[in-house]
Amino acid sequence: MSEAQRRGLFVFGAAVIAAVVASCASVTSPEGGPEDRDAPVVLRTTPSFGAVGVKPKNVVIQFDEVISETPRGAQELRSIVFISPKVGPPEVDWQRNKISIRPRKGWKPNTVYSITVSPGIADLRNNQLDSTIRVVFSTGGEIPKTSITGVVFDWVAGKPSPKALVEAIAVDSTTYQVLADSSGRYDLRYMPAGKYTVRAFADRNNNRELDPLESWDTVGVTITSTANVELYTFPHDTVGLRISDMTLLDSGRVVKITFDKPYAVDQQFTAGTITIKTADSTPLVIAKLETAPARALLDSLQRKAKADSVAAKVTVDTSASARARADSLQRRRRLDSLTIIERTEREARRLAALRGNRPLPPRDTTPPPRMKRPTVYSDLFVTLQQPLAAGAQFRLQAIGMRSLSGTVRSPARTLITPKAAKVDSSKLVPPKQP
Repeated sequence: MSEAQRRGLFVFGAAVIAAVVASCASVTSPEGGPEDRDAPVVLRTTPSFGAVGVKPKNVVIQFDEVISETPRGAQELRSIVFISPKVGPPEVDWQRNKISIRPRKGWKPNTVYSITVSPGIADLRNNQLDSTIRVVFSTGGEIPKTSITGVVFDWVAGKPSPKALVEAIAVDSTTYQVLADSSGRYDLRYMPAGKYTVRAFADRNNNRELDPLESWDTVGVTITSTANVELYTFPHDTVGLRISDMTLLDSGRVVKITFDKPYAVDQQFTAGTITIKTADSTPLVIAKLETAPARALLDSLQRKAKADSVAAKVTVDTSASARARADSLQRRRRLDSLTIIERTEREARRLAALRGNRPLPPRDTTPPPRMKRPTVYSDLFVTLQQPLAAGAQFRLQAIGMRSLSGTVRSPARTLITPKAAKVDSSKLVPPKQP
């Protein structure tokens, strides 16, 4: 065998060995065997839930199968793990069928720790564990049975704030934290009794720190056992309101003013709140000033009155042909309804077969939380005594507008009305002669 042949065989053998080692080292979805549709199950935690007087090196959560290093909906396992009280970013190690969790600076003595793993753990077949994993233990004495529960709302949007970060900050700056669920509800437990500042914020960049542009809210509370706290987040800034848009309605007689952020809920609107002046500083007469809910109520009443007027003019056709058409339409709707029901049942049977006819988890029928505070708005409607002239320039100013943060400003903006459309008299159609 020549030297070149020996060198070629050596290179080929090295490549084969490297491929075998790589295939053995990589974690891939197993092939063959019965199809697995079960999510991972927690076998045990170390230390166990409620352990007292322990100081482990790591908190270990063991599963019944190998789990993925990348949880569903997150970049890494560390992003779904929370240690309370707050100790900085946790260190999370993946060890095939278990994960190991610890704070960077170790566990403090005489402290109750709550480790929460949000839903997202999945196996290699992408079966996801939809429930939250929680491990609670004490490095000192008894675990208190205290809790702060409630809902976090996005006050500007007027709805719950999902996945908001909630913190309870003690007098000594010890910070307990938890992540709200998809409906904005949170449950913060196992803090020592005392005074706390409860803070919630929308952690947009997932760095677990309140950044300047993020919405937040705080409430002071003293707990002895349990407390319920609702938080209403909104951007806190020192920049007052500005007019972001103006729209002409009702043939130029109504001006809709839109601010860049909501005004205060107790903002008072008087005759001098809005001024509109022409290019030569002549003020226009304002007949009415309405908030968004007042305008919506007026529009609703007008639509109802119009619908009632139309309904009063409608005559019901009671002829035999009209009744036959109605009966035919009713039969068609009934057949369509039966077809939809049959299709839905067939799809349900197919999905049940795919999951091995195992029952679905119980549906959450809890109604979504509703705000107790009044809704905030960023629109105003100004009705003028006379419509604005076409193709003219006007200066609109809102006097003493106060933001949710309490900053007072009098923003102004120039409004130029569109020019009237020119009519080509050569294209006008003469009226028909009688």
